[in-house]
Amino acid sequence: MLGEMREELKESRQEVSDLRKEVNELRDQLSASGEAGADNLKQAVGQLRDDQEVVQSQIKTLEQSKVGTESRYPLKITGMVLFNSYVVDGAVDNPILPLIALPRTPQWVHHSMGATLEQTQIGMTATGPKLWNANTSADISADFFNSSYTTIPPPTGMSLRLRTASAYLDWKNTQVSAGQQTPLITPLSPTSFATVGTPALAWAGNLWTWLPQATYTRRMTVSDSGHADFSFGLLDPEAGYVTADQAYGFTRRNLQPGYEGRVAYEWGDPSRPYEIAANGYYTRQLYYGNQMSGNRIIENQSLDFWAGTADWRVPVARVGELSGEFYRGRGIGDLGGGAFKNVVVEYGSDYASGLNATGGWAQWKSRLTPSLEVNAYFGTDNAQANQVRNQMLAPTPSIYSYLVKNQSTAANIIYRPKTYLVFSGEYRYLKSWYTYGSAREAQTVDLTMGYLF
Repeated sequence: MLGEMREELKESRQEVSDLRKEVNELRDQLSASGEAGADNLKQAVGQLRDDQEVVQSQIKTLEQSKVGTESRYPLKITGMVLFNSYVVDGAVDNPILPLIALPRTPQWVHHSMGATLEQTQIGMTATGPKLWNANTSADISADFFNSSYTTIPPPTGMSLRLRTASAYLDWKNTQVSAGQQTPLITPLSPTSFATVGTPALAWAGNLWTWLPQATYTRRMTVSDSGHADFSFGLLDPEAGYVTADQAYGFTRRNLQPGYEGRVAYEWGDPSRPYEIAANGYYTRQLYYGNQMSGNRIIENQSLDFWAGTADWRVPVARVGELSGEFYRGRGIGDLGGGAFKNVVVEYGSDYASGLNATGGWAQWKSRLTPSLEVNAYFGTDNAQANQVRNQMLAPTPSIYSYLVKNQSTAANIIYRPKTYLVFSGEYRYLKSWYTYGSAREAQTVDLTMGYLF
């Protein structure tokens, strides 16, 4: 035992000697490196302390109680507190988020300014169990925006409003979804934090309305960097935003759902891909006639509504991107086009007819730095003028019934100093044509601050 202890003591002395030698070498290296080495060491120590604080904070967070769900599956709460301040020059339908420019008559307010939190959003995203070997998930979003444009100006005050809600089944190359969603044929929108209650260029070239919809999408790999998507969907085309159906004294009934199809091809860098797509939409709607002013009665009839659309995204150089959509259709007021109208009833006719419309939008995006981007976009929605001019209206029609064409041009700058903090400024110019008089103009400037969580 004594011999073993002496041997261990000898080994310990050797280890101490080796450690002293290493310490002396480190001292020599530190002296040779001078103050730069000392500063690097201090920075490394400081970084270690910061990392330790972050880890400790995360541990404390994990120890806190979590939001529980009955299914016991993960639930994530998301949202955005959005403060909008605005100045409007000209008469518009809603100063908080104007869609059209109104005639400058004593009937409408010509200038306005204010601030609001109505476009604040809240949402939830949940993931669930596997079903038929597919991942299940769902999401829902709501805001406090008063979207009523039937009364000018709209009622004041905030109210909770459902925006979108969807459930998904995801396989490796297939997705099935159902919920209240943007139509399958119009997946893109310009980038803006000033127009969140309704997407940018709504009713000015951007088909957008959120509708009950079920979709099926299949992805096929074409090459190492390219794939094609084939999609089909069914939707309920009654959006509740269209004014013409109430202007002629008849009632609409869905004769069948709306049918949608989409073929898209994407290639290139997955973070900034090239994409081009062609889309189609068709539905047939039944209208029941009622007694109108005078003794005229609109006969019962079914109408065919349709649309053909295209969309694209094209990266340009390292910081730019060009994107947009185009559409041509008939009876597309439910989708957010056709000057708020599906149909018109021309003078001398006992039947309604679908209103033809053409439109689209384009956006240029520049990401100057990881935290700064600039966007400029333009859109137009153009209903067939002779159909609108020859229409027969109710005794007290809405101003939207006279609308023929609507344009919007805008530019914004978005600064995100932190991932979840947003500052933005935006300028918009609105121009609207009616069946009488010259084009009406208005402009607005928005300053926005948002916190995303």
